[in-house]
Amino acid sequence: MRSVFAAFSLAIVALTFGAAAVHAEKVRCQAIRDSAQCVAEPSCWYDAANNKGCLPGPRPDEDRCAVHGGESVCNTSSFGCAWNAAESKCAAKAE
Repeated sequence: MRSVFAAFSLAIVALTFGAAAVHAEKVRCQAIRDSAQCVAEPSCWYDAANNKGCLPGPRPDEDRCAVHGGESVCNTSSFGCAWNAAESKCAAKAE
């Protein structure tokens, strides 16, 4: 009976520490205020479009160039963006 209780207790402790690690990762990403530091973290992404700041988890699928509002920023971006003059917006370069 003691071995069953010990195994159950060990399982509870393991689940508790696992949940705490996930929560700590979420809090750590949200504590970052600088966009450059946020995108440098592989487990975080920066939501500038909705002004939500640094968020945990993978970035949702979207065109990374779409957030560039000006031609000069778009053309100097390291994401491989190009300004589309006809549509007046920044988009990923066609390969």
